[in-house]
Amino acid sequence: MSDEGDTRTAQAVLREANHTHGEQFRLLRRFDDGVQSGAWLLTDDTGRQAVLKWSPDLSWAPQIERAATGVAKIRAAGYPTPAWLAAGTSTDGFGYQIQELAPGHTAPQVTAHEARLLIGVLEMHAGLDPDPQRCWSEFVTTRMAGEDLWRQTAGTGPTGRDLVDACERLLAAHGPVTLPTEDLVHGDFRPGNILFDADRVSGVIDIEALGSGTRVFDYATLLSAHDFTPEALEMLYDAGEQVAGPGVLAYCFAQVALDLTVFVHRRNLRLGIQNVGKLLERTLVLLQRAEGRAEALTAADTLPWGKTPRSRRRSAAFRGPAGAPSVRDMTVSTWEQP
Repeated sequence: MSDEGDTRTAQAVLREANHTHGEQFRLLRRFDDGVQSGAWLLTDDTGRQAVLKWSPDLSWAPQIERAATGVAKIRAAGYPTPAWLAAGTSTDGFGYQIQELAPGHTAPQVTAHEARLLIGVLEMHAGLDPDPQRCWSEFVTTRMAGEDLWRQTAGTGPTGRDLVDACERLLAAHGPVTLPTEDLVHGDFRPGNILFDADRVSGVIDIEALGSGTRVFDYATLLSAHDFTPEALEMLYDAGEQVAGPGVLAYCFAQVALDLTVFVHRRNLRLGIQNVGKLLERTLVLLQRAEGRAEALTAADTLPWGKTPRSRRRSAAFRGPAGAPSVRDMTVSTWEQP
């Protein structure tokens, strides 16, 4: 959609939203600076400011309306996402929401300081299930069990094929895992969707996709972003693995990396395509961590005469990449939803 068309649609959506919800907002400008990009800054005669977000994807309208209930629930628990002042669907079928304007800015690079704050927010996701019927863990499992995602990633080119190989080795190193479903999942928990103000996270935005699942998925999504200091990365690897075990982080990260690779190639997003190499690097880091743990366990459990206990041999069958079963042959399940 052209800039002119976007402006006309935003004006029309806002007129309907004002009429429906008794507001008097008007457009000030569109955010095009990476903070709330594509959304619109609003104001009214009292000087109050807010943000309008609307989606050109008509199929997304029901989810925007559904998310309003989840946003209210997590805010009541103290989660730092802006309040939604209105949500609905225009007569043309465009879903929209108007939210409070949160103060703050995004971080150009995630250092140890920001990582510590982000971990604090992600740990607020524990047990904060906003919508048990919208399950991110089921989505991840379904995507990984099919052939399409793997084939599409391999079809993006040499780096994509290397990523597929690394992901298969990573999942083989851990064996079957179970993805919990008790937590809040944001669905796109990236540095560009987190606002910082002084020494706190002042706003978690772009939350329309929220649902149930494991917060490890949000750790994995965060780890797929490109600009971290080495210390920040180590903090996030450690925190993500501690939630439900290293295997769950590995599984979620593999899905995020594969899906993101396909997405950026389909959209021909130059910076995203350049970032696929970093996704491969981080997959290999997780694999090295898994192999390091396996070696440590083998060394600890080896008997004095050089034999490994039978229980360790059984679990080791899932670890070695040489001759390991394909991840697509492994059973990965989710907890039953409440």
